[in-house]
Amino acid sequence: MVLQYILLGILLVSALFIVIAVLFQKTKEDGLSPTIAGGAETYYGQGNVARTDKKLRKWTLIAGVVFALAVLIVYIIQPDYEQVVAFDQWQKLSSYSEVFG
Repeated sequence: MVLQYILLGILLVSALFIVIAVLFQKTKEDGLSPTIAGGAETYYGQGNVARTDKKLRKWTLIAGVVFALAVLIVYIIQPDYEQVVAFDQWQKLSSYSEVFG
């Protein structure tokens, strides 16, 4: 039971990290943006952007693997509710405790 909550926490954190990391990554098709924007797009700024983008890609990949493993583990450890009560008997039950208690 505690393991499921820990795994769900890991799922939530990794999913949020993936979303935020992907949003911060620079796209490959900037068009005229470097010409107009200037600033960080100068010769010296491009090195920092490339390094940061490379780190973000690496951490996004790691977070994706952690997310996929956590989903797989949650799927494996979850109880099989179909074997507890047959599907056609659900309507006959009067309370939650009859199903899971």
